[in-house]
Amino acid sequence: MLGPDSRLLIILLVTVSAVLLLAVVRLRLLPLRVLCGALSVMVAMVGGIATTNYYYGYYTTWGQLWADFHGTTGNLGVISVVSSSPLGSGHLSWVNLPGRLSGYSRRGLVYLPPQYSQAQYARVRFPVVELFHGTPGSPLAWDTALHIGQVMDLLLARHLIGPMVLVMPSINGAGHDYQDCVNGPGVRDMTYLTRDVRADMLAHYRVSTDPFEWGLGGYSSGGYCAANLAMQNRDSYGAAAIIEGYFRAADGPAGAALGYDHSLEVANSPLYLAERLTPDSGPIPAVWVAAGTGTSDYQPATVFTAALDRIQQVPFIRLNDARDRATAWSAVLPSALTWLWQQLAPPDLRVLFPVRTQASNHIISLTIPTGPSHRGSCRPAIRTNPANLLLGCGTSAHHKTKQPTSRTVARA
Repeated sequence: MLGPDSRLLIILLVTVSAVLLLAVVRLRLLPLRVLCGALSVMVAMVGGIATTNYYYGYYTTWGQLWADFHGTTGNLGVISVVSSSPLGSGHLSWVNLPGRLSGYSRRGLVYLPPQYSQAQYARVRFPVVELFHGTPGSPLAWDTALHIGQVMDLLLARHLIGPMVLVMPSINGAGHDYQDCVNGPGVRDMTYLTRDVRADMLAHYRVSTDPFEWGLGGYSSGGYCAANLAMQNRDSYGAAAIIEGYFRAADGPAGAALGYDHSLEVANSPLYLAERLTPDSGPIPAVWVAAGTGTSDYQPATVFTAALDRIQQVPFIRLNDARDRATAWSAVLPSALTWLWQQLAPPDLRVLFPVRTQASNHIISLTIPTGPSHRGSCRPAIRTNPANLLLGCGTSAHHKTKQPTSRTVARA
């Protein structure tokens, strides 16, 4: 299908633009030449947008793009994730997540593991992970692009994680109101995500009341959200998994949401917040980082990790330059979820739901394959390797034990 993330769409747009340019040269009538020239520029611009979407995987269906353009989340309904698990399948559904403190009312996705509805676990309160999508985008990407339900079902079936509840709220307002999880002038996105979403989940679901059994995760702008919320709300979360996020507010949409106010940008930059931490700073969530070597955010990610390494070891996944970011995110998602379970699960749940893997602190380099066979049709082919890393889509890994760092950390 010719979707918005199709390579064929890019080829068609480039071809049309080239034909229009040829028409500009061949046609003699000036009005037609001007028209073809203008159309060629417009088609070329659309081609550039399509290329960016192909690279980052923001939109994988036309419906998702249409819903985000109009400030809606679409109508996903209830999905029963297909799985071969003897435990059964979890359920992914849209829910309303109103915000009493922020004044926001948005829809999000919630994944309930199969154990949630089983009688023998009726008194169990499950750990929770808030997962944040990229900008632009919507929570729907967790289903259409990253297949979160299928990944969770497979991890549970193979006893690589225990059951967790996932909530995937929207990190932005309607349309192009990109807020990226910050509080700023006229923006209360952090309040919504850290307090309102939690209150709503506690009111309607059987989830843990212990703040250290709540985790954060996200990719791209959602990775920034996970890092920023973890650093600013250190007593409210137990762990944060950051997949190719940015680490300074000025480097992403958060800067605009903060009105480009320098003091607010510094206060909402996980890199600077991490640099200021000391062993006496109180509770600090465990942190896991994956960053691509071919991105502008790779160096800030290493500095952020170095700052935290002074206090706690941070697993760091180095993604060797991949042209398809969505494939890279899919490849490391199982590892992130496995690590989050190991950080968030309390002792009684570890006994009730024993797993086959143990957390380890490694610097791991991944080579993310590119090409048509890995685009769009990629599905999580989960397996265990000696590094305790769970990979999908034919990804290969090289690892070494993490050593204490002596890197110098730049100051803001």
